[in-house]
Amino acid sequence: SLFFKKLYTGMGAYGSMDLFNWKIQENYASTGIINLIKDDKEIVSTTSLTPKFLYFKGKKKIVAEIGDAFTDPNYQRKGMFSLLINQTRKDAETKGIPFIYGTPNEQSLPGYEKKANFVVIKSINVKSMNFPVNISPIISRRTHWLLGNLIGYFYLVFILSLYGLKKFINKTYSMARINEINKIPNDWDEFWQKAHVSHDFIFSRDSKAMEWRFVNHPNKYRFYTLKQQNEIIGYLIYRTLHENGNTKLFIADYLFLKGSEEKLKTLLFKVLKDSIEENVTTISVWCSQDSPYFEILKDFGFKSMGNVPVICYQNDFASKVQDGCQKWHFTISDSDNI
Repeated sequence: SLFFKKLYTGMGAYGSMDLFNWKIQENYASTGIINLIKDDKEIVSTTSLTPKFLYFKGKKKIVAEIGDAFTDPNYQRKGMFSLLINQTRKDAETKGIPFIYGTPNEQSLPGYEKKANFVVIKSINVKSMNFPVNISPIISRRTHWLLGNLIGYFYLVFILSLYGLKKFINKTYSMARINEINKIPNDWDEFWQKAHVSHDFIFSRDSKAMEWRFVNHPNKYRFYTLKQQNEIIGYLIYRTLHENGNTKLFIADYLFLKGSEEKLKTLLFKVLKDSIEENVTTISVWCSQDSPYFEILKDFGFKSMGNVPVICYQNDFASKVQDGCQKWHFTISDSDNI
């Protein structure tokens, strides 16, 4: 835990025993792996492997995410990174796992590519997207707090007026019922069976996967479903993180039945309302550029902030995935970042 506290640069706390126990020991797909190098009793380098189920062209396969590749700065350039990555990949192959993927940061991406035979999956094309909600702290930092508060206030009034009008004009928003849930409903798998078939590449979101990923997770999420004529047509899950006086909201996951994707906006309105109540500065989401959700998010007001590299270890199965998939679904929750 101290090791991760020292090296983790993202938002929020990371690397607690609870998190690794959930991710590795209590993993619903298969027990995961943590490989580490110690100097005396001190951890100096780590890598983890988190098994998951992937639906590839409708067929369920066991795959795994490689991550937590951290090395103490005092021990870098000693070959520990490549040693652990390659060992962890071999361990995955021993477990019969044909596909290993990850979402490395900028520092570790070159190491994966040059020293471990991983490549960026170009066709998945995942973008990180942001929606600014409370711009006061940003303006205040650059000018004066009074000006920041004033501009922030008018920006919020503008956002609320604009989105109130959009909501009023588009009647589709009032046709469905929003439910907040804290356990997976009984009819979930019926929804999942209908939802996954319109994708070539989607990680399992059946009831067991969702219970493990969101209900059993040591961190807390808010989970909204959307029902029409008493049938689940979609959902959205988010988590808020507080750091340095800022509150960021991360949309961890979302999925809708084919033909109902536009209804994502109904839940985005709900999230926007929550964001204003919770004084959120920014809403963030990941989305594949070729997914139907990308244009919906853009239309709602999200801006693309750049690429999220999704990598995979090169083998025959990985080639089939790269060559054979057109319809990708990939959200923040498919990495263990949030």
